[in-house]
Amino acid sequence: MLHTVNSHTGADMEAAIPFVPANTRVDSLNIANNVLYATTSKACGGAPNGLYAIDLADDSKTVKSFLTNGAMGLARGGAATATDSTVYVQAIDGSGEIAGQYNHTVLALSPGDLKVKDYFTPTTLPTNNPGNIDLATVTPVVFPYKERELMVAAGNDGRLYLLDSKSLGGPDHKTPLYRTEPFAPSNMNTGGGIWGNFASWEDEATSTRWVYAALWGETIAKIPAPNGPAPHGAIAAFKVVEQNGSPALSLAWISRDMISPAPPVIANGMVLALATGASPRQRRENGTPYTAEDRVKMADRATLYVLDGDTGKELYSSGTAVTSFAPGGLSFANGRAYFGTYDSYLYSFGIPIEH
Repeated sequence: MLHTVNSHTGADMEAAIPFVPANTRVDSLNIANNVLYATTSKACGGAPNGLYAIDLADDSKTVKSFLTNGAMGLARGGAATATDSTVYVQAIDGSGEIAGQYNHTVLALSPGDLKVKDYFTPTTLPTNNPGNIDLATVTPVVFPYKERELMVAAGNDGRLYLLDSKSLGGPDHKTPLYRTEPFAPSNMNTGGGIWGNFASWEDEATSTRWVYAALWGETIAKIPAPNGPAPHGAIAAFKVVEQNGSPALSLAWISRDMISPAPPVIANGMVLALATGASPRQRRENGTPYTAEDRVKMADRATLYVLDGDTGKELYSSGTAVTSFAPGGLSFANGRAYFGTYDSYLYSFGIPIEH
């Protein structure tokens, strides 16, 4: 059920309404143009995986859906939207009449009926997940760039793909504007991959468009490491540049080592990065998933970092202030960063306006 609550009291402001099938696993809630989107995965409760949408301004409160017909669902960061209200999701597996077999396929859906109007499928190996464990997935990010709208997505090969929203993958739906080398290939044993959401902003002083990604596992980028080796994970920063007359992605820096970083958040040109402390390993060498008790024992304390957006230089660290790991993500509002930890604490850190 979808509840609309008073932010001061928690009381229902109106009657709850049906939204997603019962007992589903909802990975995300996103809202754009008064439409609320939710993604589900793992076929929990026997319900099909997909994207569910409801127009909050429509009195009928009709729920619309796009189903992937697959076992693993959509990228866990949920839906992204463009200025024309086109909805973008990434399907890990499944199939559809227009795009065929999904394999980390980026799908452009029309906002009204959630029908596929374009798609891009990277040429990566199909994902096999017999243990039904959490996989490295990341929701595409959409942004304006020189009178056009671009997008960055990623595949299980650890590459970033730069796409043009007007034609996601060209005539064959497989050709991006640009692709990077494989920085963090997905690995279901060691937990490698690109996770959650991208973060992006434009530096108005230099007209530079930045894109940041949370990498898990040891990165394999063959670049100098001024911030030190990153065997457990890191935040990677990319610039959108012109290369041979076409947009491209250029790796600018990789942060210090972080244990399973949450998706980064941008605040006033600074990168807020949370090393969650959760082990990146998803299963044992024999393929069996770790238990919840195992994962607690394998975890370390979470640490909040503030990094310079241009260089990745560490400006602040919470050090030993946090006593447990953070199984969720990081949010920022009104000058404060928030995250919760496994031992049921909510942390709030004030972030300076200027640095």
